[in-house]
Amino acid sequence: MIRMASWSISVDEPLMLLVALYVRDVAGLRPPLEYDVPPLDPPVLRESGGTDDDGSNQWAVWWQELLRGGGMWPAYADPAKMSELREDPDIQRLFYWPGRYAPPDFPSLHSSPELHRDVRRHHQAALAWAEARKLEFFALTTARGHRRIEWEVVKLEERHIGRTVRPFNLDLRVLPLAEPWAWRLAPDRALMSLSMCRDRAAYRSWLTAVVRELA
Repeated sequence: MIRMASWSISVDEPLMLLVALYVRDVAGLRPPLEYDVPPLDPPVLRESGGTDDDGSNQWAVWWQELLRGGGMWPAYADPAKMSELREDPDIQRLFYWPGRYAPPDFPSLHSSPELHRDVRRHHQAALAWAEARKLEFFALTTARGHRRIEWEVVKLEERHIGRTVRPFNLDLRVLPLAEPWAWRLAPDRALMSLSMCRDRAAYRSWLTAVVRELA
């Protein structure tokens, strides 16, 4: 996360989103969403069997709920007091409600039996796959050429408009997808493929347009 006095940009690859996408791909689900999230990369081998319409619909509901998670650390919360904050609703949301989706039972999915079955069947492989992707993402975001892009984009925009930018937060969730892709969920939230984030020119161009809109 890049946090300045008046703005912040959070770039993260949330584990629960990766797990959900792994389950989607391995189970061959086709969720009815407003937008199509490309397949994962590296690809996940689909299990045999036809598409489960009930599971696909349940996955779409789960995905929308997960997208309401994450965000910025609440200003009132002292990280040093994390042990006292574990049940705080904003902290639970920040970490994608770990109690609701704790393996191996995933209690919040009991009302979605087909999805619950798929998640329980594949969660161990999904977690192992996702953890490997998190290591790759960490290597990207700590690389010397990538660490300052957000700060540079904001500073160049301030020069362009001749003033400091208006206060804004931007929550960018990065996903390891098979093609360059980005989708604005809201003015302050977006999804982006890792390949697009890794392409510094493409990432800088996309981020400049978003910061210009928010500034």
